[in-house]
Amino acid sequence: MADLALYISGGLTLLVAITHGWLGAVKIVEPVQAAPAAKRILHAIMFLSAVYWFAAGGLLLATPTLFAGDVRHWVVIGCALMLGSGGIGNIWAMRGRHFGGYALLVISALAVLGR
Repeated sequence: MADLALYISGGLTLLVAITHGWLGAVKIVEPVQAAPAAKRILHAIMFLSAVYWFAAGGLLLATPTLFAGDVRHWVVIGCALMLGSGGIGNIWAMRGRHFGGYALLVISALAVLGR
């Protein structure tokens, strides 16, 4: 059951990362009328968060087969802390009106269940 929780959390993390990267580029970065430097910063923020989440999703998917014991525990805790802090930051910044923060918190909880 723990492995299943990690597989689900990893898959959901990949889905969130891809969706965030694609929608961020198409719906937020491209339409913005801002100075080129500001637009580059916004693009970097959207892209890098998606890359980090994608990496965490890959780690969570690989954890049941690659890691055991303490290594498994700390890989999962590290990913859960990263995703959970992103979720809390999203909820705070968007004043709770965006589903992304809640999705990240659910994924983080699933990961912790799978440790």
